[in-house]
Amino acid sequence: MVNEEKKEISTVAEQPKIKYRIRPTRYINYDCASKTWDIEFHLPGVIKENIDLKFLKGAYHLEAKRGDALYHASEYLPFDIKSDSIAAEYNNGLLHVKGTIYNPLDDAVEIKFN
Repeated sequence: MVNEEKKEISTVAEQPKIKYRIRPTRYINYDCASKTWDIEFHLPGVIKENIDLKFLKGAYHLEAKRGDALYHASEYLPFDIKSDSIAAEYNNGLLHVKGTIYNPLDDAVEIKFN
């Protein structure tokens, strides 16, 4: 049991400590007429496996690690999104995410009058 405790302590010490927290440069574009949006994040030096990106109906959360630096961004969007429309591509430090704006009236039921 003592050996197991030492093993856990050593794995925690091996992880690099976060010294810098950086808000990445990001650009948001959206077009209500075509119901599309896209966001571009600048994450220089980050490898794809170190990116954690999550979306909610109207917000996102991004964390990306590079050595002892952590890129972090969370933000509410001025629109709701269709979660099944999200697509992302990462290339040379640029993360490009795009999707479709959710229109709540798309699910509305039309009422017919007699």
